[in-house]
Amino acid sequence: MNKGKKVALVHGENRKENIKKCLTLIREDLEPIKNAKNILIKPNLVALKPDFANTHVEATETVIEFIRGIVPDTPITVGESSATAFYNRFSTTHVFKDFDYYRLEKKYNNVSLIHFDDDREYIYSPILSIVGDTQLRITKRVEEFDYKISLSIPKTHNFAVATFGIKNMAGLIMRRDMAMIHGMKGGIEIDAPKTFLDKLPPGTVSKARRLLPNWLINFLFRQYPAYRKSVKMIHRNIVEFAKRLWPDLVVLDGFVCMEGDGPVDGTSVVMKTAIASTDPVKADGVAARLIGFEPEEIGYLYYLQNEEHMGEYSLENLLGDDLNKLKKKFRRHGTYDIQSQWR
Repeated sequence: MNKGKKVALVHGENRKENIKKCLTLIREDLEPIKNAKNILIKPNLVALKPDFANTHVEATETVIEFIRGIVPDTPITVGESSATAFYNRFSTTHVFKDFDYYRLEKKYNNVSLIHFDDDREYIYSPILSIVGDTQLRITKRVEEFDYKISLSIPKTHNFAVATFGIKNMAGLIMRRDMAMIHGMKGGIEIDAPKTFLDKLPPGTVSKARRLLPNWLINFLFRQYPAYRKSVKMIHRNIVEFAKRLWPDLVVLDGFVCMEGDGPVDGTSVVMKTAIASTDPVKADGVAARLIGFEPEEIGYLYYLQNEEHMGEYSLENLLGDDLNKLKKKFRRHGTYDIQSQWR
């Protein structure tokens, strides 16, 4: 467990200054980055729209600039594989372009953008599904990076209650396998048991979410027995892939967060905050409290602290602004009452 790790929470009127101040407050914990040979920044580019569902390019710029103040020449890669782009038959390069990420390559020395859309070499993570245990594929290129940074946004979620820095690392899972995290699809093997969702063309549910009102989508999920089972599985599955994709640093850009039917179809909430820690559980725990949850309400955080002992969500060593003055109870997802039954 990461005893003694700091976590910073900053509130202010400028996104970039908030992130910079957070990283400055935990600067002592960032010493290991000096030994890194290849740094990965993993933004959250989950949506084609709205823009507030994605990590703002200014947040990524700020992290790059701060790192360059510590290690001027170490290669930095900004890497992602956007599931929503996949479901709409786009490459992640489409999302990079639409959200102005290519300017990072032009602006900074030894910074590159890559996507993992078409990777063919994998490492595997065991997961649970409603039709039995299976495994999903993670890009093997993750092994090339010896310092990984998760740069995400505090949001409510349609399966996992809420999503922060740890779950954001799911973008390194092969895009065809991402839906398997939820436990509602069968294995990747040809002879693996299949569910109803396996029989639908890729992206069917995503497209339905674009065309149908949220209340109707939520109603349909409520009628689907597999959904009630899957909300118990997703937290275990996040823990399993997190063991293979553990970030060395979590930075959460909470300047604009999302409530309601996240992680894509929710409503924006301007919070003007940022969070950072080298203990991912601690960072996510502060973010959970910021948007009105207790960390124990979120299964994967509970398991990571209390069973896996991979971090702690206590408020010990919290630096910066007063959490109690900043936190706000976000509107829950429309299926929160079902999601909360993950135990």
